[in-house]
Amino acid sequence: MDCNIPSRRASTLDAFAIIKDMTRSVFLSAHLDDAVYSCGGLIARQMSAGEKVLILTVCAGDAPGPLSAFARQLHARWNLPRDPVLHRREEDLAACTLLGAEALHGTIPDAVYRLDPSGAPRYPDEAAIFAELHPHERRLAGGIAAWLDVHLQNHDVVYAPLGLGGHVDHVLVRKAAERLRKPIYYPDYPYAGEGVSLPSDIPMPQGLEEVVRLTPLEIHAWVQAALCYTSQLSTFWSSPAAMEAAFRSYHESAGGLRLFVPDTTTSE
Repeated sequence: MDCNIPSRRASTLDAFAIIKDMTRSVFLSAHLDDAVYSCGGLIARQMSAGEKVLILTVCAGDAPGPLSAFARQLHARWNLPRDPVLHRREEDLAACTLLGAEALHGTIPDAVYRLDPSGAPRYPDEAAIFAELHPHERRLAGGIAAWLDVHLQNHDVVYAPLGLGGHVDHVLVRKAAERLRKPIYYPDYPYAGEGVSLPSDIPMPQGLEEVVRLTPLEIHAWVQAALCYTSQLSTFWSSPAAMEAAFRSYHESAGGLRLFVPDTTTSE
């Protein structure tokens, strides 16, 4: 590995065949790892086929002010006492470079850094980031949509997080994408591997579930890219070997990577 910085299933189908004639695939990522963790093998396939791939990460901005106790705990877990967001952006650039994808980082901070006008954290603990959106952020999806719209082209195929587990940032990115077009939804991994469900107010998209069966080389590329996020490993796995085993198990349990392709014949 070189990470140096420079529902209903109709059948097991290759979703790549649906989009092979499109000009660019754009993966919307709430955080600096979500798209690669969830879709790295698919991205590897698209790149090997000569497609253009762009990963737009929304919540990649620096912390705006004093850190909450929760944020400090996360930095300690990640072993990133200095410039943690910069380090995570560098990890993401390394992973995207390994896959061959282009990366673009937004300036909205991760939910764990966002503060209300008084300076209090809007999401002071882990339970809060998986609960309801803070009242002061009800318009944030519109701002995210405006930023995405600047960077999207008419014929882009857009992939958005499904929102499994209900992380507020994942849900915001999904809602922003839906303001612009009907995206293809990807289950949010590793949450998708934990048996979590959608929040009660977030519906399952109407359409067809596709399953993309990856080749051994594509799985290898997916794992190697995911290993670039060294700071995040301990959040979910005990070791790199455990992470690789979890990725392979997740892929095999569904027969591939699952996608939810919207029914374009229905109205919004």
